[in-house]
Amino acid sequence: MKKMDNLYAAIGLDAEDLEPSNFDITKAYKDTAILFHPDKLGRPPTEEDREVWLYIQEAYDTLTDPVRKRRYDSTLPFDDSMPAADVVNDDNFFKLYDACFENNARFSEIKPVPTIGDINTPIDEVYKFYKFWDDFKTWREFTQFDEHDPTKANDRYEKRWMESQNAKEHKKYAKEERKRLMKLYSEAYERDPRIKAEIARENAEKEAAKNQKKLAKQQRW
Repeated sequence: MKKMDNLYAAIGLDAEDLEPSNFDITKAYKDTAILFHPDKLGRPPTEEDREVWLYIQEAYDTLTDPVRKRRYDSTLPFDDSMPAADVVNDDNFFKLYDACFENNARFSEIKPVPTIGDINTPIDEVYKFYKFWDDFKTWREFTQFDEHDPTKANDRYEKRWMESQNAKEHKKYAKEERKRLMKLYSEAYERDPRIKAEIARENAEKEAAKNQKKLAKQQRW
């Protein structure tokens, strides 16, 4: 086993699943330890063996610490692409956007996250879905973009300055993240065949009411 670039995979967990239980993490760690602990190899460990074992320990220590785990999960590769307008139609809308929203749902502070549903989902539920994403609260951090390492500060004043500079960067990326999510749900809303049908129905009702008033006025004459 060579050192991996993913802490989940290092202990045998699915690298795409960011929500394993502590039980699953501990069990996976113990199973991996049986195979890769230097005392279990049946031979003198090499330097690479020791590096692998240290990485496995780092994986366990990080993934069982909620704060460190969240910070680590925030740095993992993430596909933030959105369906392009020229490929979305009423037939593939739900398939394309369901995958996209599910991908982003991993960062939600609030669970469970509602799904986009299908063409038969009641319109009230559809509106609730978009309201959820309009109010979306993310736990995603942006420490991977930190320019300063406070642990290397010469004194507490420099440490505070480093932390404040990092915090400014976090706010900048958080703002961009908010803009990205707004673009996601607003474009989905505009392309949603259920919303378009509801708008058409409301417009038809308004037009019918308008014509009814016009007819009633003519009859009074």
